Amino acid sequence: MATIHTLPDDVTRRIAAGEVVERPASVIKELVENAIDAGARRVHIRTSGAGEDLIEVRDDGKGMAPDDVLLAPKNFSTSKIERSEDLLHIATYGFRGEALASISAVSRFEIVSSEKTEGEGWRVAIDGNQTTANEPAPHERGTTVRVKDLFFNTPARKRFLKTPLTERKRTLETILSFALILPEVEFHYVDDNRHVLDLLTAPSWKERIASVMGGTSMKHMVSVEETTGEISVRGYVSVPSYTRGNRMQQYFFVNRRPVREKTLAYSLQDAYRNVIPFKRFPVAVLSLGIPSEDVDVNVHPGKMEVRVRDEKTLFATVRRTIKHALSAHSETQFGVSVAPSEQSSAEVAHVTGKIAEHPAERGGQAHSGELFKSSNPHEDNNVISLRERINDAFGHYMQRQPAGQKSPFNPPLSLKSDDPSAGARGAVEEWKNAGVTDERLFWQFNNSFIFIQVRGGIVAIDQHAAHERIIFDNAKKQLRDQAPLSQQILFRIHLELSMAELEVFGSSQHIFEKLGFDLEPFGGKSILVRGYPQGLKNWEEGKLLLQIFDDILQERVPGDSLSDKIVASFACRSAIKAGKKLSLEEMRLLADQLFAVENPYSCPHGRPTIHRISIEEVERWFHRR
Repeated sequence: MATIHTLPDDVTRRIAAGEVVERPASVIKELVENAIDAGARRVHIRTSGAGEDLIEVRDDGKGMAPDDVLLAPKNFSTSKIERSEDLLHIATYGFRGEALASISAVSRFEIVSSEKTEGEGWRVAIDGNQTTANEPAPHERGTTVRVKDLFFNTPARKRFLKTPLTERKRTLETILSFALILPEVEFHYVDDNRHVLDLLTAPSWKERIASVMGGTSMKHMVSVEETTGEISVRGYVSVPSYTRGNRMQQYFFVNRRPVREKTLAYSLQDAYRNVIPFKRFPVAVLSLGIPSEDVDVNVHPGKMEVRVRDEKTLFATVRRTIKHALSAHSETQFGVSVAPSEQSSAEVAHVTGKIAEHPAERGGQAHSGELFKSSNPHEDNNVISLRERINDAFGHYMQRQPAGQKSPFNPPLSLKSDDPSAGARGAVEEWKNAGVTDERLFWQFNNSFIFIQVRGGIVAIDQHAAHERIIFDNAKKQLRDQAPLSQQILFRIHLELSMAELEVFGSSQHIFEKLGFDLEPFGGKSILVRGYPQGLKNWEEGKLLLQIFDDILQERVPGDSLSDKIVASFACRSAIKAGKKLSLEEMRLLADQLFAVENPYSCPHGRPTIHRISIEEVERWFHRR
């Protein structure tokens, strides 16, 4: 009896869907591609439940006739190619006819379209694998696709979806990747009835990039344009002094198709070799034109990766083009508002208040800069150099807290306290009982680890991990039990965020407020910072907030909820770092506070904070036992 058989259509469609439809963002990508291929100039995206409950993409493209509406969701139905030779000259985003079939196989699917202007359209609905409607329906010229209950019939795949915040972030990234390269198209994105994105058509590519990435970023970008043989490179890259802590703001396009291409990422980074610090990444929007016959766009089910015939030439061309552009321009030519003495060595305080880069990361030293007036007509906020700003903010700050209430953050964040908490006082007694009666028994190794001689051995403490645990536990109590304690700053700060960072802020503003941050939206993609948690010592003019946003977007921190992730990032970014020299008083207080928390043995990331070495173990090292 034969054991090999042909799979039923519903099974093959679900298998194909598993390759094409990974998450809500995958669905949106395929539907937007279809809209653009149909000549749309306005694309409206609406989601609910981060895309699990509803995805709707509506366009004003050329639409379809009734017969085409019925045929479009069938597998391998396409108007883009007819012969195998056409695969060598792909000029559209979609071409294989898999998208609608794959989407409809794992959702409750509906498509309504019209090629007429009189409002006469046709509607087809598919529930899993069954067509449930095939009927006339009113619709303006164009197409609307609704995807409901995504993965309702494939629960295993649904379990692989990330948190709603992560799925929204992926969706936004997908939309922005198309918006960046298509300035002639309007994009509107509404999530749970909240307008996330409204991008009108832009008169130029540069203006569209500025509207997506922010005016501050564009002030630090240089134009790139060069053609070598049949490869053309154009776009914008950031000057060496303006970098980010990740690759999130690096966008690559091949023949106007958004792609993830390792060769392009490597060539970009190599062009900045020896001119930017380690683990810093330039901002870039690069569009490459390559003959279609030299590019294979059919190597990835989601068409996110491409294969180029001559990768070596591509690498060299992109690298050389970027290096030429960087050599031909200086920061002063692009209107960067910095004091001349700060331009090459100090952290730059821009007119928007956003931080460019910390001076220690370049080995430079800060200098006092000139005083600039804010360009914001609604607020008279002065923008001054980092050193002046710190001196003023910490010298003349105002405290805002309930009368008679002490801040639980100040002791652990400053590592100095005249009046430790009751738990800390109890820990002091415990340490005394354990034999730690002489502070000369405390010492610091490599400015990173604290060694304490106790009765029967030695205790080693990782100072960063220990401080991180202290801050994390106190911050959790702050969220749960107490009113926020905010330290007001003299000069309020504007931070201009990326679209993804703004999405994190919109979802978590209340959490930051409970921690003691005084933040509010300030129009466009900027927020206004009025205060930060009392006692916070490494605020760094807003850089800490940007680092927390990055951690959340990159999913670098543990936690089952958004609040846990934010608190974990806040604790890690606020804690003293390895390499910081501590006084005996600070070492003693750190140990006291660590042993006063509920779980002193690991940091929020799970790394150990303490290691005990017994005298017996030491004696065994030297064969005395």
